[in-house]
Amino acid sequence: MTESEQSIFERVRGIFGDEILLNAIVYISHETVHAGTRIHLGDALIDVPWEAWVVFADLEPQANWGHRCAYIVLQCEGSEFMRKNAQMPPFLKPGGLPFRLLRKGAEASEWAIQ
Repeated sequence: MTESEQSIFERVRGIFGDEILLNAIVYISHETVHAGTRIHLGDALIDVPWEAWVVFADLEPQANWGHRCAYIVLQCEGSEFMRKNAQMPPFLKPGGLPFRLLRKGAEASEWAIQ
């Protein structure tokens, strides 16, 4: 994990806490999203107010969809964030924002990684 990725994960940890992340799988967008962009992710529609990283947290990775998950928009140059609770992942429909693995919780199963 790069220093930048570690910093992003620390921000995510501050939002969810260690207990929740122990069983979660966290993904990050391949690239930042520009301010003013509207993104449709799973069952969530998000208007991004600043240049940001988008994080997808699968909070119940061993369950079938839909289940508890969340999208986090993290301001690149600042500490602001937005959290959008959801039930569906960004992976089910083609053409969406691409994500890559950021961190798998110690108790999350390898087979659940998308």
